[in-house]
Amino acid sequence: MTRLKVFFTDRQTRADYNMLDKLEHVFRELGLMEEIKAGDKVMIKTHFGLYGNTNHIRPAYVRKLVDLVKAAGGYPFVADTCSRAYGNDGPYGGRTTQPEYLERAAMNGFTSGVLGAPMIIADGYWGVDVYKVPIEGEYIKSVDVAAATLDCDKVILLTHAKFHHIGIAGSLKNMGVGMVGKQGKSAIHCPDGLEVFPEKCLGYECSKCVSVCPTRCIEVSDKLSVDADKCVECGHCSSVCATINAGALVMRWSMSNMAERIIENALGVQQSIGSDKFYYINLAIDISDLCDCVSVGAPLLMHDLGIFGSTDPIAVDHATLQAMKNAKLNPASPKINDFDRLVESSQSFFKHGEKLGVGNIHYELIFLSKSK
Repeated sequence: MTRLKVFFTDRQTRADYNMLDKLEHVFRELGLMEEIKAGDKVMIKTHFGLYGNTNHIRPAYVRKLVDLVKAAGGYPFVADTCSRAYGNDGPYGGRTTQPEYLERAAMNGFTSGVLGAPMIIADGYWGVDVYKVPIEGEYIKSVDVAAATLDCDKVILLTHAKFHHIGIAGSLKNMGVGMVGKQGKSAIHCPDGLEVFPEKCLGYECSKCVSVCPTRCIEVSDKLSVDADKCVECGHCSSVCATINAGALVMRWSMSNMAERIIENALGVQQSIGSDKFYYINLAIDISDLCDCVSVGAPLLMHDLGIFGSTDPIAVDHATLQAMKNAKLNPASPKINDFDRLVESSQSFFKHGEKLGVGNIHYELIFLSKSK
């Protein structure tokens, strides 16, 4: 039996072996030149970053993958999904709808012209264009997979590996959060769903929530009512209601079991087209404690490590975390004292992921290099 492999190439570069060359090396070792067939539709799933965040993946890496997919005979397109909630304001704003997000992406240098391939928002205009995949999770029973996934012959997740408040933010998070619609994101962040307090509603003269509801499940007349069967828990209504401090529509953030819920979403994404269709590449560079969905580029926790690649999301994230643990930390980082907690919190991803069969931590780490 062939042992699972994780390929790694470090951050040391030369004129004849730069980071884009190294990305190609990982791509080829993953067998993608052979696995991609003529005419295959290949999604390159990445994150375009929020404007103001300067740690996000550079467009040149994405362009390199686009060119490699084309060279293999495939038809590449580059994708991400909408964010929860509504509006341009605040640190998570600007990614509510497809036009907003594509506009922000362009501000960070991501355009179809630059990347050499179409750019899409995989869950549609509002972020609710999904396909429901039933799973046997402990917390989630149905995963809202971004609909564009279903038309893919292959998916390459190009992930900026870093941390966030519950641990490592790698391929698992890119899949479990980044490849689901808004209801799938709410299942992670706000598992209790929408709470309605009709007595706090400002009435028909306000009605701001009605116009931002993608399923038009809200009615404001003599009293506020929500059709629960149509509600997709996108958080739009609660966002605008919070802006005017009414509090009639509320979605409460919960930190409980977030890692496990991300894993369960990832399981649904895998099962949508089959786990053998997915490939995972972690760029362990510009490593901070904050996601690319916030509007600041946080001080870095450590020096760049390199590129990891695998056909297993658990393995690639585990190998990335092991390298992070062995790295010398930046004493100037304000989060240096929180590093051990972030590492420990990351174990929930691996434990739950192995339990559900998303992947495993038993692999062979193969160091890639090129002779001068």
